[in-house]
Amino acid sequence: MAKYKHTDIENGQGLFLSINLKEQLLPVTFEHMLDDLIGGRIDISDFDKNYNNDKTGAKAIPPEVLIKLIIYGYSKGMKSSRKISELCKNHIIAKALTDGMEPHWTTIASFISSNSEIFKETFVEVLAYCAELGLIGGNTFAIDGCRLPSNASIELSGTQKELEKRFKVFKRMAEKHIEKHKRQDENGESTKETEENYQKRQKKLSMQITKMSDFLMGMKQKEGKYVKEIRSNVTDNESAMIRTSTGYIQGYIGLAAVDDRNQIIVSAGAAGSTNEGEYLPQMLDDTLKNIDEIGVKLPEGKKRVIMSDSNYFSEDNLRACHERNIEPIIPDRQYKKRLGGKENRRYELSDFKYHEEENYYECPDGKKLKYKNPRVLFGKREGKEYVASVKDCRICPLNTKCIKSKKEPSKIKHGRSLLITKSNENGSFCNEMRKNLNTIEYQDEYARRIGIVEPAFAFIKYCMGLNLFTLRSKKKVNGQWLLYCMVHNLRKCLKEYNKEMGYAT
Repeated sequence: MAKYKHTDIENGQGLFLSINLKEQLLPVTFEHMLDDLIGGRIDISDFDKNYNNDKTGAKAIPPEVLIKLIIYGYSKGMKSSRKISELCKNHIIAKALTDGMEPHWTTIASFISSNSEIFKETFVEVLAYCAELGLIGGNTFAIDGCRLPSNASIELSGTQKELEKRFKVFKRMAEKHIEKHKRQDENGESTKETEENYQKRQKKLSMQITKMSDFLMGMKQKEGKYVKEIRSNVTDNESAMIRTSTGYIQGYIGLAAVDDRNQIIVSAGAAGSTNEGEYLPQMLDDTLKNIDEIGVKLPEGKKRVIMSDSNYFSEDNLRACHERNIEPIIPDRQYKKRLGGKENRRYELSDFKYHEEENYYECPDGKKLKYKNPRVLFGKREGKEYVASVKDCRICPLNTKCIKSKKEPSKIKHGRSLLITKSNENGSFCNEMRKNLNTIEYQDEYARRIGIVEPAFAFIKYCMGLNLFTLRSKKKVNGQWLLYCMVHNLRKCLKEYNKEMGYAT
């Protein structure tokens, strides 16, 4: 019978190998580029001011090591500081990026949560490198928001009255829990297991009661734009209850302005609000500031273009664009209904003629809509109401295109009405935008929006796995969102970086 050599490997014996860590970072890969850029072409010296252990104290993990590790972890879909920390122990690429160091997860978590302001500077540094590679056009941008839950309990959200009612419920639950435990003791039903469950449950209820009590004592009602009071949250009061396509979440909206040339995110920020549209002026300022700072010039004689969806449509936002010499393409909520052509849509304000001297509107059939009274919407918005005679509307041959009702025309109870607000009166920015969006030129340009901003959100949410902000407070969530946007931009740099270094053509 033949004889063969055997080794201890068959029995599970390991090997001790001599490894050069830097050789594990192969050219053409993202991690090789990351190791070369961070601390080299991308300046991160601003992080040094957080350390004052030059004379006393233990030696710290270098910021360069932490940033490389966090960016690499995020790029691999790991948002947990614990999982990112584990990479250093069992992943050779992570070991190479950290030079063999193994930061504890608390160090990583503290670094992410305490450097929100400095991440803004690092984000611009990455942006400058993107511009150096020619990835930023600087002419057209799309702004939108990515709605994500955060580390906050949606059950502990509500108005002051709702939270006070819930606080009483928790107190009653705790009292009933104590009574139930006493009955078990008296009847001899208490065991070691029931005692442990009681202590655990009572501790949880006690913590919730204490937390809600402290919150209610110092609570200040949050006033909404259109309603008297909006919901507060006990665990993170800077977050908001936000409506999404799948229901309501307690979280933040990750805002981003994306350049049209290569989907580079040029400005980003987190909004703890149900109304992302109110942040448009701030996003415009941040975008213009970042673009100017990295030296991307606008061709002479051209205006920058900004595109957003109907959530951003308002007179104030369109005025803000005009004041900054930006051409907006922002549709109103009725935009899609108008795309079918005049024969398929309901008559709107532009189809009615206004007679200023006599203060009335004339409908397409020549009937009058007389001024009725002023109206107040949502407690703050004011408008003027013009109403047609119900008799005229019942016999009008055009009523099916004018009045939205399932009833027979002869049975309608109200004539056609128009509500004139600042956003739809003649000469308003909103009215001009509606006219522009009725043209093929603007419609074709707006159709590009979804192909600019949505790929960036898709990469962050599905490729990098960001389905939850792991931090609390707007400042910390803003820092985490900037980090993810930074990773997205760095991934976009890889192809041009490899060309520059001669690794690829």
